[in-house]
Amino acid sequence: MKLSVKYSAEYSFEPMAIEDYDEIYALWDGVPGLGLSSADSREGIAAYLAHNPGQSFVCKASGRIAGAILCGSDGRRAYIHHTVVAPEHQRKGLASELVRLATAAQKELGLQKCHLFLIVDNESGEAFWRALGFEKRRDIGVMSKNL
Repeated sequence: MKLSVKYSAEYSFEPMAIEDYDEIYALWDGVPGLGLSSADSREGIAAYLAHNPGQSFVCKASGRIAGAILCGSDGRRAYIHHTVVAPEHQRKGLASELVRLATAAQKELGLQKCHLFLIVDNESGEAFWRALGFEKRRDIGVMSKNL
């Protein structure tokens, strides 16, 4: 996969780098419907990116972060954790392109299925994912335990 993809005169996409963490975290933190935890610390994201190189992406406009997707795998399945585009850059296909890049990276690794985590009452998020072909699972749920 190319290191940087020119999307338009205004936007480009590239693999997520820890150097962009502060901007990415501020974007994640400012969007309703996206849940953050201690795992999203700089150290946590650095470890995630090191374990899943080239699988998470950012969209930049004039050198600033306009969108991001955090994606990785466990070797069997791909997982999307955070996908967001700044409100002033929405409705331009940027989120769809972030998803396309992340899932293409997963396909290149030989993975055949991608799961994502979505806050239960995030109706606009669910509509977005459905439009991209994701289906809500009714046969499984998520359980967690703090370690």
